[in-house]
Amino acid sequence: MRKSSWPVLIILFCLAGLCLIKSYSNAQDKKQETKLQYEVQVTLKLVQIYVTDKKGNPVLDLTKDDFLIFDEGKPQKTTEFEKHVLVQEEEPQPEVPKIQGPPAQELMPRKIFFLFDFAFNNGLGLEKARKAVIHFIDSELQPTDEISLLSYSAIKSLKMHEYLTTDHKKVRDVVKRIGMESISGRAESFEAQYWQAKAFANPADATRSGTVFDPKDIYGEEREWGWTQNRQESKMQAHNFAIKLMELAKALRYVPGHKHVVLLSSGVPYSLIYGVQSPFGKIGVEEMGEFWLQQKFEDMLKEVSAANCTIYAIDTQELSASIDSDLRMQGASSLQKLTSATGGKYFGNINNYEQHIEKIQNLTGCYYVLGYYVDDKWDGAYRKIKVEVTRPGCNVLAQRGYFNPKPFKEYNDLERMLHLVDLALSEDPLFQAPYRFPLEVVPCASDGKANLCLAAQVPLAEVRELMTGSVEMVTVIFDEKEDIVVLKKSQRKVSNLSGDRVSLGGSFSLPPGTYKCRLIIRNLETGRGAVASATAVVPAK
Repeated sequence: MRKSSWPVLIILFCLAGLCLIKSYSNAQDKKQETKLQYEVQVTLKLVQIYVTDKKGNPVLDLTKDDFLIFDEGKPQKTTEFEKHVLVQEEEPQPEVPKIQGPPAQELMPRKIFFLFDFAFNNGLGLEKARKAVIHFIDSELQPTDEISLLSYSAIKSLKMHEYLTTDHKKVRDVVKRIGMESISGRAESFEAQYWQAKAFANPADATRSGTVFDPKDIYGEEREWGWTQNRQESKMQAHNFAIKLMELAKALRYVPGHKHVVLLSSGVPYSLIYGVQSPFGKIGVEEMGEFWLQQKFEDMLKEVSAANCTIYAIDTQELSASIDSDLRMQGASSLQKLTSATGGKYFGNINNYEQHIEKIQNLTGCYYVLGYYVDDKWDGAYRKIKVEVTRPGCNVLAQRGYFNPKPFKEYNDLERMLHLVDLALSEDPLFQAPYRFPLEVVPCASDGKANLCLAAQVPLAEVRELMTGSVEMVTVIFDEKEDIVVLKKSQRKVSNLSGDRVSLGGSFSLPPGTYKCRLIIRNLETGRGAVASATAVVPAK
């Protein structure tokens, strides 16, 4: 069970006093009280910890008393403890009698992001990458594992095809089609249609805004002629890849727990970033690499590590190609640098993907979850964590810190989209526990074109703080294949509401079939949301 670190945002209204001075004084007191409640909140902080012995084998018999946790150098009292063993132990465990009761819930399940790199790859490598991920899903995943599917390409940039979900079959189906023109996951369709619904935004501009590098910005036009077109495009792709990975890391800061990223790529050529040594001692500009590109990659490594993401890279470069070419011109070194900086591991030769997947399972399948209470400040600041194990001979891998939550109004576009996708597609959203209200399927007018009509009445008392200021309404309808067939969005400014209830609804014309319908209300100033769900059947005539 997730323990969200997002507190419920409370908005207080100032009441009119008996006189102007008293009214002003009361308003100031309430404003100060709101500020204090907004900045400080006691929340449960959960930390994932991986412990191995000197041989790299997981240590599975530790207790809560074996751990020490320091937050900004101060020792913390551990209040929650959980052990996950997702691989078979060597010694059989005694059978424990079953006791009737509620099903066990986990503090923090494993989270895995599969990232396909289309920019630095080839067709054969992508085909084997698909097989590797399908093998991972079929043979190693546990029912509680949450997985997500992403891809990066030169044309579509960074795309999220599926957000964190335990519906492994759905992700598997998308993996089988990934790389084809028809690929379209739920999260990807949701994002594209959402931006298209914004009358003032171009989806392509929204995707690439501020990310495409222009060499003229640094070197000027007089230097541009000296680059070959292929090398220039490769540098642009490397630069954009680093930026997109940075943006993803920033958006994942507030997703609790450790995030494992399985990157399937042949890697950015090492010489493209860091250059190569001239054999005659003469170092040219090309051989030295590009400082601005090196700096961007270093910044990317810091952001990914700070977001508690560990990268496991599976090199899709063919072994025969690796032997016949200069290692300095290949991407293996840059992949190794990426995995090393995040505490992960590099795996060469995609043909051995079964052994690689088994090793990743062993590295990520056994871990501990410790919890302690902290005073969260809504300032977005980074706080350092240090975890120690008192037993000698143990190696500890744990997150190095976490970011305090920040006000929703300070979110960037990618963070807001991830927040909305989580709210719309997740049964148990990570960012908040939204207010749930019923959505009804009602009869449509006999003389109208619509054959599916939805209606909802929300008690005003339950959503009054949400229905204040800028509010957006998003209606999403999925078909039986979980594809999005309807996405409608509207935005309005809410000032005063009267009555006991707020009425919402819509009508649609759809082919016969079974549909999942969702209505999302989100306050664009606070991020608070409400979600309604219903299943509808459109019969054949």
